[in-house]
Amino acid sequence: MEAAEYLECERRQFHAICEKGRAITQVTLDDDYNLAEYKPDILKIIEEKGQVRMDEVKVETELVRLRGALHFEVLYRSNGAEGYFGHLQGEIPFQETVRMEGAGEYDTVSVDPQIEDLSIGMINSRKLEIRALITLQLQLKQPCVHALATGLENEQGENVQLRKEQVEALELLGQKKDTSRFRTELSLPSNKPGIREILWYSLQPRGIESRLLEGKIDLSGELFIHMVYLGTGEADQLQCLELAVPLQTQVDAEEADPGMISWVRVRLAQGDLEAAEDFDGEDRMLQLSAVLEVDYTLWQEQTLELLQDAYATDRELNCMQEDIRLQRLLIKNDSRFRLNERITLDTAAQVLQICSCVGEVQVEEVTPADGSMEVSGILKMKLLYIAANDEMPLMTVDETLPFTESVEVPGVRADMADISYELEAGIDQLTTALIDQSQVECKAQIRLCMILFENQNMKNVEKIESSEPDGAALRMQPGMIGYIVKNGDKLWDIAKEYRVTMRQLMELNDLSDETIHPMDKLMIVKTIG
Repeated sequence: MEAAEYLECERRQFHAICEKGRAITQVTLDDDYNLAEYKPDILKIIEEKGQVRMDEVKVETELVRLRGALHFEVLYRSNGAEGYFGHLQGEIPFQETVRMEGAGEYDTVSVDPQIEDLSIGMINSRKLEIRALITLQLQLKQPCVHALATGLENEQGENVQLRKEQVEALELLGQKKDTSRFRTELSLPSNKPGIREILWYSLQPRGIESRLLEGKIDLSGELFIHMVYLGTGEADQLQCLELAVPLQTQVDAEEADPGMISWVRVRLAQGDLEAAEDFDGEDRMLQLSAVLEVDYTLWQEQTLELLQDAYATDRELNCMQEDIRLQRLLIKNDSRFRLNERITLDTAAQVLQICSCVGEVQVEEVTPADGSMEVSGILKMKLLYIAANDEMPLMTVDETLPFTESVEVPGVRADMADISYELEAGIDQLTTALIDQSQVECKAQIRLCMILFENQNMKNVEKIESSEPDGAALRMQPGMIGYIVKNGDKLWDIAKEYRVTMRQLMELNDLSDETIHPMDKLMIVKTIG
C-alpha cells in the first residue's frame, strides 16, 4: 500500500485576539493605621478616598499571583493649634493567588481592580480602622496568529472539488498599554483669595473621546477639579473651587489609521495638584499634573474566503481540521442617559456652599435582550459641603442611585450565547444645585460605551491527506443512482458521498444553483469505477 501524500494548502496569516480565560476574585482588607507623631489628633473624619495600585502580576501554570496596595487618603477635623483640619494618607499592601485555568508561564493577564466598599472609622483619636472590599477582574487575552486555509497551492483539475465559505471577521492590527502625561498651570479666579493650604482635592476625567489619526490616538475631554482650601486673609476661611480643565493629549500608535475600528480605555492612574506662586509672589497658581493610562486595541474588518472541505472523484481525501474562533463586529455604541435625584443633607446648620459632588459608576450586570443589551448598575455619589457650624464646618453625605439602561443593538437576541463585549461606564456631567437648607438636586449624565462581537466558531483545514481509493468498494457502487433528498441534505454532501463533481450533478439535474428541497429527486451518474 502506497504511503499517503498531503496536498499543500494556500494560507493567509490572520491576527486575532485569543481569549484563554477569565477569573474574578475579591480581596477583603481590615487593618489599623496609627497617626504619625507630628499629626494632630482626630476629632471626626470628614472625607476619605482610595485607589488600588497593582505592583506585580505574575503568571504561573494555572495560577496568577497578584501583589498590590490600597492607597487611601483621609480629611479630618483636628485639634491642631495651627488649623482645624488634618490630612493623612497611607497604604495597605495585599497579595492574592487566583487559580486560572489555561494560564501559562509566558502569558499576560490584565487586571481590572475596583473598590466595592471603603470604610474608614475611628478607633481613638490616634488610630483608624481601614476596611475595604476590592474586586479584581482578570482576563487572559493573547494576540495569536491563525494560518487560515484559503485554497490549494497547485492546480488539481476538476477531479478535486473545494468548498469555500465567505466569512466576515475582525483582524487585530494593534494592542498596547501606554501612558500619557498631562501638565498645565492654572490661575485662581479673581474673586477667590490666595491659597494658604490645600485641604482636599479630587480629579475626575469626564467626557473623554478618542479619535484615530495617522500613527496616533487623539484624546480629548475635561479633567474636573474639586478643591477645598484655606484662604489667605481671614483666619481659617474655607474656600471651595471647581474647575473644568480642557484635556487634549495624544499617544503614539504606529498602526493607527482613521479607517480602523478601535477600542480605547482611559483611566486616571495618578493626579497631583499643588499651590504655586504667581508673578506677585502670592500663592494664586495651581500646578496640575496627571498620568493617564491608555489601553487600546485596533482592528480592521475583513471578508475572508476560507477553505472548508475538499473531496476528489479519483482518490481519497481526508481533511483534517482544527477549531478556531473568529470575531465579527456587531456594533459599537455610545449610549447616554440622565439621572436626577434629590439628596437630603443631615445638618441642622445653615448650608453655606456645596464644595463638590464626585461620583463613580459601577456596572453590576449586563444581559442580552431582543434588540438591546440591558445594563444595570449603580452611581455612587459623595457630596462635600460647608455648613454654618463652628464645630464641624465641612460635612459629607453619600448617596447610591441604581439604574437600568437599554443599549440598542440591532440583531441581538435574548437567547444568543456566542457574543462577547467590552463595556466602559463613566460620567459625562455631574452637577448640583442647593434647593433649600436640607435638599440638594443632583443631575448626572452617564455614558455607556459598548463594543459587541459575535464569536464565530469555525473549522480551519489543517492538512489534507491524499491516498489511493478502495477500488473494490468503488466497483460495488451502481453506475446510476436515483436519490430522494432528505431533510438537512446539502448538494455538496451528496456529490461528495457519490464522488461526482458539483458541476456534473447540477447539469444532469438542471439546477441553476445549489438549492435543493426535501423530496426532490436527483439523478446521479458515477464517473469512475
